[in-house]
Amino acid sequence: MLQEDVLSSPGVREKSERDAQAIYRDLKAAIMNGSFEAGSRLPTERALADRFGAARNTVRKTMNQLVEEGLIERHVGRGTFVAERKPSGSDEYSLTELLEARLLFEPSLPDLVVERASPEHIVEMEKSLEAMRQAASWSEFKEAKYALHLAIARGSRNRFIVSIFEQILQSRRRAGWGRPGGHPSPVSAVRETAYRDNLKIVEALKNRDSAAAREAIREYLLRTLSSASSD
Repeated sequence: MLQEDVLSSPGVREKSERDAQAIYRDLKAAIMNGSFEAGSRLPTERALADRFGAARNTVRKTMNQLVEEGLIERHVGRGTFVAERKPSGSDEYSLTELLEARLLFEPSLPDLVVERASPEHIVEMEKSLEAMRQAASWSEFKEAKYALHLAIARGSRNRFIVSIFEQILQSRRRAGWGRPGGHPSPVSAVRETAYRDNLKIVEALKNRDSAAAREAIREYLLRTLSSASSD
């Protein structure tokens, strides 16, 4: 069997995914609880690969995710370091602010998506939707949910709109997916409802029904905003 066949086999992919989740979970927890202080140097990719029994490319992908979330910084020739965290109450946007802004323009987005989205865009939406339904943790759920709405934005084929959604996603990542009231609800309590709400949006877009998609998005954002405001 060719090496690329081995690397792409289901068993290898599943192990890589498990390893990536374990590395991400442990490193993020250590950063958030202060075990790795801001400015401290993280272990090398080789050391992490040995520690978790994982492939180097799995470690690298996980580290890249932490870089994207603004938790770590990589410096060529020096290593990887824990990033300085913004103090509470800094310039980060609140969940309510982001939802209010989304309500102003997102319900109009289906007009472009219905006209321009390719079958590949619809597949990307469906994959994100299923990942949201299967999410086992709050961060996995939120990543999948925002990935779905980013996929919808990509269906518009408008780079400015996509850029706005990428900034929203980065803002929520930096905020640690927190809610105004503190600790989030258990993922099981919100996952199925959110799945059904977003399924209506995806099905409407798939059926090229912009009116139904607009209404589904508006209802979903209003319900989410109401929930966030009451925390």
